[in-house]
Amino acid sequence: MQTKILQRLNGFFILFLLANLLHSQPDSLRKPSEGKHLIQLNTYLETSKVPRNRPVVFHIELSWEGDLSRYQIEPISQPILTNLLLEGSGSENRLEPLSSGKFRAVKSITYRFKPLEMGMAYIDGVTIKYTDRQTGQEDKLTSQRVMVEIVDPLPEADGGSVRSVIYLVLLVVFFAVILFFVVVYFRKRRQARESVVPIVPLPEIYLNKLSQEVDPRGTNLNEMTGRLSKIFREYLDQDFDIRTRESSTAEILEKLENLEIDESDRGNLKSVFEKLDLIKFAGKNVDPADFTNIYGTIEAFLLKRKQVYESNQTELKEDK
Repeated sequence: MQTKILQRLNGFFILFLLANLLHSQPDSLRKPSEGKHLIQLNTYLETSKVPRNRPVVFHIELSWEGDLSRYQIEPISQPILTNLLLEGSGSENRLEPLSSGKFRAVKSITYRFKPLEMGMAYIDGVTIKYTDRQTGQEDKLTSQRVMVEIVDPLPEADGGSVRSVIYLVLLVVFFAVILFFVVVYFRKRRQARESVVPIVPLPEIYLNKLSQEVDPRGTNLNEMTGRLSKIFREYLDQDFDIRTRESSTAEILEKLENLEIDESDRGNLKSVFEKLDLIKFAGKNVDPADFTNIYGTIEAFLLKRKQVYESNQTELKEDK
């Protein structure tokens, strides 16, 4: 008899529980009225274990079928935190297509929390109030409390060492650039020195011309004297700007008086031009002694002018 009574009581108890389960709804899901849209609340962490030196990222999502404007969501207050500190938050709205061809509206809020200590941290449940704009009905959703485990921090890169390496690299690059330009400078300078063609002094040019075109031991001294006179007149034209071709001997001698040369050289050149005039107008064979004297005087004058040029060049280099 007692067994039957107990069996009946157990049956009534089971029926009571089933009836309650059939009529209960999760905290994250509310049904405003029969046949109306459902609005769903979903909260989650990106990870349940977070290192001490990394942020805790917490998401709150509200979603429903239909337009984003269907529900007016009241501002959500900051969750009550344990062992966490709010660093920042953000929100976004989006529409997700459904297989039925309709859209699901999603409003998401993301929080970033900074862990304070290792151990357990908690985010208390939040209450979200909303209003159905079509029916004017107000309702609210409440999320569950969320816990997260704060574990050992991850090793951080040594900022000081990184900066030291960066400074060292920059220093090496700096000196490498300086060395590069120094090397390029000296290389160009050396190439410039090597590529410079030495300037042959004008007196030396005419000394070479004299030795190549005039033979002091030649048999035809008249011809050699003519060449000698022509070469020397050309030199005076080039070096002292004396137009010897258009000038008479008297005019040449007058211009020689204005040149910055020794008096002895001026006298020797005067004697040379006088002898050349005598040879030219006499029409006789040139005396070997006269030819030797003329040749020697002109050669000595050119050698002296060469020495003056070289001396001037040496002084210029020393001044630099």
